[in-house]
Amino acid sequence: MPVDKDIEESALGKDYHLFFIDAQKEGEKLKERLFELYLLYTLSKNLNLSMHLDELFEKVIKLLKDSLKIEDFCLMLINEELNELKVWKANEITYNTIKDITFKMGEGVSGIAAQTGEPILIQDVSKDDRFLYYRGKLPNIGSFMSIPLKLANGKVIGVLNIHKYTINAFKETDKVFFSAVAENVAHTISRARIYEKTQKEAMFDGLTSLCTRRYFLENVHRQCSKAERYREVFSIILMDIDYFKYFNDTYGHLLGDEILKKMAYLLESNIRQSDIVSRYGGEEFMILLPKTDRDGASLIAEKLRNLVEKDLAMDSRGEKITITAGVANYPEDGKTVEEIIATADKLLYFGKESGRNKVVSHIPDMKESEIDEKRQSNRYNAALRAVRGINRLQSIEIRINDKEWKLCALRDVSQKGLKGELEGRVKIGDIYTCNAVLSSADHEPYLFRIKIVQAKEIHHNRYQIGAEIIDEDDKWERIFTLFTH
Repeated sequence: MPVDKDIEESALGKDYHLFFIDAQKEGEKLKERLFELYLLYTLSKNLNLSMHLDELFEKVIKLLKDSLKIEDFCLMLINEELNELKVWKANEITYNTIKDITFKMGEGVSGIAAQTGEPILIQDVSKDDRFLYYRGKLPNIGSFMSIPLKLANGKVIGVLNIHKYTINAFKETDKVFFSAVAENVAHTISRARIYEKTQKEAMFDGLTSLCTRRYFLENVHRQCSKAERYREVFSIILMDIDYFKYFNDTYGHLLGDEILKKMAYLLESNIRQSDIVSRYGGEEFMILLPKTDRDGASLIAEKLRNLVEKDLAMDSRGEKITITAGVANYPEDGKTVEEIIATADKLLYFGKESGRNKVVSHIPDMKESEIDEKRQSNRYNAALRAVRGINRLQSIEIRINDKEWKLCALRDVSQKGLKGELEGRVKIGDIYTCNAVLSSADHEPYLFRIKIVQAKEIHHNRYQIGAEIIDEDDKWERIFTLFTH
């Protein structure tokens, strides 16, 4: 049966028209897909340059608002200690409304998405009992999507929530696209956290939370350059806890750590906001005082010394903690950071030698060369005592009675005597047997005798002594050789 030509052409035209529409739709989908890929490439490129969390957030805002035309959203991160989600960042209006909102893992749509690691899209939140409207804080939401912030190992660190006022405002394919966005954001957050943690560890002391020596010195150098440029002054205070080794040896390192933490808190609580305090060494602290002259810095140091002596007692033990401090000033005590710190160090040492528990801002009637020579001698001997090698002298023990030996912390030695500190009552004129403790496991005892010629109680039952060697043979001479070779 012949087909009507007009009908045939009409059918062909309809098929062509449908094919054209389908091709046009596929073209639109392809364009949309290419645009999404371009956005993801741009996002990934920009986020890879973000090393700080605040900088990261600004870039995420720009993408969501400018490129994706999304105005209402928030990022929630997991607090692992509390096992809950807390709002981290959001657009300004949303953040001010919900900044204190938290969800337990598995609670609400956000908690479920974080717990399962799967994205959730709700086209009409009024029909889904899981949606909690941020505990009623954001009632004007029609559609909602919660995308887990998931790392490559599958760990979820939070969620990206996107809100829209109207219902049915999302396409199903949005879950795939925004999952890719969330993955980029999650990796960048993780990297930025590691970077900021590393930076913080480099800047702050783990025990006291004060800034580290390195970070402190960077600030002092900047302050020195500024002071030179604008003809300003600044001062530093170098302080040291008196007899800290005694507290460590007597009560243990845990209590020693507590002293350091309490000291740090006391110092930081009693300086100006512009000042910087650092844990400079083991039990040494240093404070930078911008725009402060010597007199002003001395007053601050004296105030801190008083506070330490008054408030930093050893609890029920009743022993007081004290500090000695040296105060140096720019430009009077030096034109460089190294010169100023060296002056503060000399002043601190002078305070130690002249009785401790004091602030020293100048040295009367003593040449710097004498201080340097004396200090170098003491430090040289201390360094020798710390050396661990075969048959190297480690310390001196004094036999207090038939059963008890006490460690003597040596301060200085000579061919005829020694100075040191020990725990236990001694009297001038008493004679004691001593033993030189070596690092070698097998050795004959290096026994010798001393006579106490000086004895001063510096803490409860702890004495500073001076002793004369009274051996008749060359035992002490051999021991003294271990100090100098």
